[in-house]
Amino acid sequence: MEHPGLNEEIIQNFSKGDQQAFAAIFRLHYRPLCYFAVQLVQELSEAEDIVKDGFVKLWNKHADFDNAQTIKSFLYITTRNACLNSLRHEQVKNTVHKELAYLENDRCHELMLNQMIRLELMQEIYNEIEKLPEKRREVLKLAFIEGMKNAEIAQHLNLSIFTVKEHKAKALAHLRLRFSDKYILLLLFLFAKANS
Repeated sequence: MEHPGLNEEIIQNFSKGDQQAFAAIFRLHYRPLCYFAVQLVQELSEAEDIVKDGFVKLWNKHADFDNAQTIKSFLYITTRNACLNSLRHEQVKNTVHKELAYLENDRCHELMLNQMIRLELMQEIYNEIEKLPEKRREVLKLAFIEGMKNAEIAQHLNLSIFTVKEHKAKALAHLRLRFSDKYILLLLFLFAKANS
């Protein structure tokens, strides 16, 4: 059965690799195929690319076709399959993107929560340090926040090294009543980093 717009001569010439015959097939089917593809992928430029790829495949197999109906069937099946592959690829990409976004949000939330806990603990420790007697408070701040050694603190405050050690020990003993050693050391370290 002869296809409207394609006579037997065009089909025979196409199967022999005639470019004018191919151009006639392209003109006949290109617009309807684009319309068909855009119904599936929803985007004209993507639909046009898919249809053009289908024509490239058709041209590469030109010797396999001997009638208009097989050409039309090949073009529509190739276009449909390419559209479905594109949709599957897009779906996988969106799923991966959503999962990454979820993980990223989850990770950000966790980091933010940890940061808030650290800041609250740091604030509590800082508040406790502020409650210490003046000399103990000064010694502790110079030791852990300024990073000074005992000899430097002694010289800076005009105290003996023994007195500096005593102030430091009593200040830490006071903090240990409220916080575990691990938190005190971690948070004094973080506080020192924040103020460096």
